[in-house]
Amino acid sequence: MKLTNCAFLWAGLACLSPIARAADDSIEVDVAIVGGGATGSYAAVRLREDYKKTVLVIEKANRLGGHVHAYQPPNGGRPINYGVQAYLNRPTTAAFFNRFNVKLIDPDLTDYLELLLLTKNVDFNTGLEFDPDYGPLDLLGVPVALLKYATFATKYQPWFENGYFKTGDIPEDLLLPFGEFLEKHDLGGSLAILRNLVWMSDAVNTPTWFVMAVVGKPQIAAFGLGLVGPSFKWPETYSSETLFDRVLQLLKKDVLLRSTVASSRRTSTGVELTVQTPSGQKKVKAKKLLIAATPSPDNISPWDLDKNEKSLFSKFSWETLFVGVVNNTGLPSSVPGLRNAANDPSDFYLPHGDFVDAYDRAGSNSLIPPDLWTTRVIGDSSLTTAEAHSLILKSLNKIEEVGTYDIAAPTVVAFASHGATVPKVSSKELKAGFFNKLYALQGQRNTFWTGLAWAPDYTPILWDFTEKLLPQILKGL
Repeated sequence: MKLTNCAFLWAGLACLSPIARAADDSIEVDVAIVGGGATGSYAAVRLREDYKKTVLVIEKANRLGGHVHAYQPPNGGRPINYGVQAYLNRPTTAAFFNRFNVKLIDPDLTDYLELLLLTKNVDFNTGLEFDPDYGPLDLLGVPVALLKYATFATKYQPWFENGYFKTGDIPEDLLLPFGEFLEKHDLGGSLAILRNLVWMSDAVNTPTWFVMAVVGKPQIAAFGLGLVGPSFKWPETYSSETLFDRVLQLLKKDVLLRSTVASSRRTSTGVELTVQTPSGQKKVKAKKLLIAATPSPDNISPWDLDKNEKSLFSKFSWETLFVGVVNNTGLPSSVPGLRNAANDPSDFYLPHGDFVDAYDRAGSNSLIPPDLWTTRVIGDSSLTTAEAHSLILKSLNKIEEVGTYDIAAPTVVAFASHGATVPKVSSKELKAGFFNKLYALQGQRNTFWTGLAWAPDYTPILWDFTEKLLPQILKGL
């Protein structure tokens, strides 16, 4: 309901808010948005500020931003991102940061190159350091296989350009398990660099489609520091939370934090939601619904899914990702990072199962305490928070036990779960047109979908994907 006449007192009070509120427990909007992560927040700002539509964001956490996390050292210094750390430098991304007065800056070149080129390879299962044989380098020290991989990434980029919109027969290469793809084209050496981007529990057996979606042309170009394409950028505040704190300040009462959808009714004429908030339940009526939350088993039950939606979402398998910050490791200052490399060339030195992926020194300048490390734990869907937390210290203890490095008394000072990540389907489902079927859900019963199940999981790509949805969402409003 849009109020057009504020002559009466009750209507006048309602006009003070961009949301029409018939009562404290009833809200009517143009678009309800489930999920206030990066994508849901972006959509809310665009719809409300640029298209003058009423919106309501429903977010289960106590802040916006989803996977962004920043740790503030207790004795000062600059914050340390340990969730989303960098952004592809795209026009949509720069514009969104700029509208909230947050500039994007280049990475510290010294730290960047040290982390990329001087990180130590350690098998975290044994605790032993070793030198993987990634094959020959060119005259500039770039792995020859990386250049070959980049050729394939460029060739197949149309399948991943701001989503999975391309139709037709999927190339056989993209249907192969990633390990077979690497072996077929002699590309294993590309992992000397690309290993830093492969955050998967079982990459070797994952269809190449899902690896190349996030380790593809845009990401390889970004590693080139702007020489071969837009580079990675960092927020000038060194905290990705800054942007979303300012988004929340802007949206204010159009956001329900610590709130979840308890039930819903989605129809051809609109959507009705029952939302559980800290102060009780609220009824929400919306003309359109945008679901920016992950369609994982722990989320979907209140969404009034039909048989087709249930069938499609059930085909996804999921992994888990946890992120954190560790201090007091005692690792020498000459070590910029430790990377988990399984000492098994038959699997291209890629670990699998539940494991700590890496420890990366947070910085080497006077603005950051010297012994702070970001880390991440990757696992299958059954890995619990407690198990992931314990793995962070267990891996360091193993390194100490075998004498690779002297470890002091490390402590996990920040820790967060990213929940279900890396949604995948089988090669058989891909070949049968899974994403064509998934995308056909857009608009059905006035519901639209965005987020990491719908496009490659990089915030700038998800924002560009969401841009493509906006005209459909706005139609008829």
